[in-house]
Amino acid sequence: MEDKNPHFEALRKNISIVLVEPQSAGNIGSTARVLKNTGLKNLVLVNPAEYKNDEGFSFACNAGDALLGARVFRGLREAVKGSPVVIGTTRRKGRIRHPTLTLDEAVPRIVALAQKNAVSILFGREDRGLENEEVPLCDMLMEIPAHAGYPSLNLSHAVFAVCYALFRAGLSPEAAIKAAPKNEVEEMYAHLERVLEKLGYGDAARRGEFLLKSIMRNFHKLFGRSALMGKEVNMLRGILASVEGKLQRREAQGVEQRPGRMAGKSP
Repeated sequence: MEDKNPHFEALRKNISIVLVEPQSAGNIGSTARVLKNTGLKNLVLVNPAEYKNDEGFSFACNAGDALLGARVFRGLREAVKGSPVVIGTTRRKGRIRHPTLTLDEAVPRIVALAQKNAVSILFGREDRGLENEEVPLCDMLMEIPAHAGYPSLNLSHAVFAVCYALFRAGLSPEAAIKAAPKNEVEEMYAHLERVLEKLGYGDAARRGEFLLKSIMRNFHKLFGRSALMGKEVNMLRGILASVEGKLQRREAQGVEQRPGRMAGKSP
């Protein structure tokens, strides 16, 4: 049976569908039904509208248990705290939302990552999606292609498109990827930014603070798409530590040499 497939069981266990501030009980109920239709089970709600009402249960139909089993959080950071991999869905484009993978590009990666990692897939508000300040929490972004004449999808329809694609892809074996814990990756990013500052890369005096922020945003997207493993994070931090050590030795040598030069004879 399909639901006994060990690869799909990993998806059921590890993938969470996260609705960020959903405004409609009907959409929340419909999402619960979608999860039941596609064999998934983890529904997470961030600061939702009231949904345990007639509208919510009516749209959930016979998926009332999935609706009642939803985990509710007040803030997004708290909701994704236990997920080393966070995927955002978006329709809007822009500098901070580039690059964005298509659904077909993203699903195989999600299936591979979900074999050994908790994965949160975020869906934004019905009227405006994810806010710009929420996008940096995502390791990768994906979009659901739709007709250019009317590309805006209903929230529960967007959830169905993603969940159904995962359902189909999850029935086939995928190579598993064990991602590094989120806190270790964040520490690596902070380390990288410190080293770039010491190197004067994106120096504010020359080209403004925005350059370094832009560089770091691009590193987030680069490493987020590849889902760094623990050994890769350790390797990168080792390289950064080596660069820091050389910078410190160079600074120390400069301090030692300056008094000598001052004491030398004038030509």
